[in-house]
Amino acid sequence: MTARTSGPTARTTVPHAAAASTSWPLQGNNAWGDRYSPDSTLTASNVSSMVPAFSVGLPASRGGEEDYPIESGGVLYVTATGDRVLALDAATGAEIWSYTPSLAGEPWWAIGVSRGIALGGGKVYLLTANDRLVALDAATGSVVYSVQVASPAAGYSETSPPLVAGNVVVVGSAGGDQGVRGFVAGYDGATGARIWKFYTVPAPGSGWNPPTGSHGGGAVWTTPVWDPATGVVYVPTGNPSPDYYGAARPGPDPYTDSVVALSVATGKLLWASQEVPHDLWDYDVASPPLLFRRAGSLAVGEAGKDGMWYEWNAATGAQLVAPVPFVRIDNSPPTPAGVEEWPGSEGGANYGPSAYDPSTGDVYVAGINGPQILYSGSQAHSPGGEDLGTRQGSPAGAGYTGTVTAIDTVTGKVAWQVDTASPAIGGVTATAGGLLLFGTENANLRALDARTGKTLWEVAAGAPVGAAPSVYELAGATYVALATGGADSLVYQFPSTAAYQLRVWKLPVGP
Repeated sequence: MTARTSGPTARTTVPHAAAASTSWPLQGNNAWGDRYSPDSTLTASNVSSMVPAFSVGLPASRGGEEDYPIESGGVLYVTATGDRVLALDAATGAEIWSYTPSLAGEPWWAIGVSRGIALGGGKVYLLTANDRLVALDAATGSVVYSVQVASPAAGYSETSPPLVAGNVVVVGSAGGDQGVRGFVAGYDGATGARIWKFYTVPAPGSGWNPPTGSHGGGAVWTTPVWDPATGVVYVPTGNPSPDYYGAARPGPDPYTDSVVALSVATGKLLWASQEVPHDLWDYDVASPPLLFRRAGSLAVGEAGKDGMWYEWNAATGAQLVAPVPFVRIDNSPPTPAGVEEWPGSEGGANYGPSAYDPSTGDVYVAGINGPQILYSGSQAHSPGGEDLGTRQGSPAGAGYTGTVTAIDTVTGKVAWQVDTASPAIGGVTATAGGLLLFGTENANLRALDARTGKTLWEVAAGAPVGAAPSVYELAGATYVALATGGADSLVYQFPSTAAYQLRVWKLPVGP
């Protein structure tokens, strides 16, 4: 473990302006998406007293289980493969209702995972693999409306929940590796009518996008975040396509591999900041951005698949600190013969979110340390097919390990870093009790001291973990909910026959 040489930096607690909740009502807990729970009951001194509360079996069709549980009003919402939604009693796990959509026409490449739902206005919002925005009645699970947001035949899919930003439901678009034209769109939460649409790449034949070959990219793989005070939504965008062959798309390829700031009311572009111009390595901005206060101003940060942590001024997009590496970085342009690249196209940081603790001023990033061999060349492509240009492989004997890194958001310096035997690809969760919680692909749930990185608690999760835990309080008790089943993209590196489950631990109410 690498740590501060002079102990944790002393700080004055920063007011948290994002309405952090002791429930877990949003994927990142609050609008700023910082995965910070104000629960201070669970601490270093009692986390080892956590006991199993309940578990619920989840159907496993293919892929992994990458769901981020949501808790509100005593109801725990979890999604399973096949986009099935379960509403459970958050204290007992008893089923209240369930919903299973039809996935007719889903694209052949759809990864089969659902990373969760969004809540708002008495509705549960789900995005399906065949590109439908479904609004369910939160009390009964009955369908309020279902609208088509993209064409699966063209290669579009959906993997992550939308963002509910006031009365606007913000929807992204997966499928960049199929050459689709990435977009983000705003829908009326009450009716499902589309309000605006912003394309992240130009139309074929305009700008850098060639007129033939069905190229594009700029997918929005994960859920954006927003600031209610300013009405700005911050959108992560993916790589251009072809992924590894750049001759077909000269120049920096804006707005790919970027964080894009838009008006949530109109979709108007405010600014965009690109992490990897002319990406040749599939280094999407895949991990969701998060917002935090830095030196009195609002900042936005993101952990890239290129293995770097980035920070910008949230109002202007101006870079605040030099990018901070958190995994091994050793790459060069791919060739037809193949080049070993660190990190490989899994990242760096993949879809898993980072967390921010306002009491330390540190951001916590889960990294993936592993290589790939990337091969570059011209490749025929048709709509809906892979547009990689040309392929990827694994070096002989290659293995994937992980890092968890605490970064001082003011100085840009690493506060501490720990190595993990397998990646925490699903990201991390921070609490006001001074804890950092995460699960790993070798089937463990761990709690670290957020100021030092010291392991405080570790428990077997029963199956590989591909998502971060959610923390909520109910009737005086603190619960930690974790979906197990692993990440779709790492099933070959970490194979398992264990059943997929929702596992929930509880800190019992004291005497």
